[in-house]
Amino acid sequence: MKNDRHLTVSGILFTLVLVAWPVMMVVARPGGGVDLQLLWIRGHLALFRAQLALALLIAPALLYLMLAQLRRLTVGRVALRLGLLFLAAYLVLASVSYASQAVLVPQFLAAGRLEAARAWLFSAPGSIAFFLDQLGYCFWGAAAIILFYRAWNWQGLSALIAGFYLLSAVLSILAFVGLLLDVPGLMAMTLPSGLVLLPVGVLSVFWGRQAGAPADG
Repeated sequence: MKNDRHLTVSGILFTLVLVAWPVMMVVARPGGGVDLQLLWIRGHLALFRAQLALALLIAPALLYLMLAQLRRLTVGRVALRLGLLFLAAYLVLASVSYASQAVLVPQFLAAGRLEAARAWLFSAPGSIAFFLDQLGYCFWGAAAIILFYRAWNWQGLSALIAGFYLLSAVLSILAFVGLLLDVPGLMAMTLPSGLVLLPVGVLSVFWGRQAGAPADG
């Protein structure tokens, strides 16, 4: 598959996943406090797991998109290796965060271990799964800065995409710092850090359709 095709496919895939995720959150997200959410999960296990299965697609879809983009950019060997290392850490941490909830929360509920279920539920205070996810996005932010900061100084779609990545990266790192320091205002940066990425998939589709265009740089 040609690289421009990879850009188009990955851009469409990432956009679909990123748009579907908040829709699923609105449809399937239980309201109320943590205990009410756990009660909802007991009666809606299939919907709860479907929500997390969709969330599991975000990291691989984003990595596929970034790897397709990087093939058209000039990145130093050391920066590339370090950035890919951070991306791998992000993929592992985000995957463990969502998969562990899908497996452990229902098991803990079935065993009557409510405190353990609360510890893994994403929306609960002090959630282990939430911490892992935020740590993963901190690694992703570091990777995005390392891999795309040079492209920000270029022209065209690559510079625009890099700008969105860098903004999302800064917000992701600030959100993790807020989690460590218990600063709600910084922790709230999690949502905008994701929303900022919405245009990236669409821009990548246009970039991929520039068939035969030379790589930027």
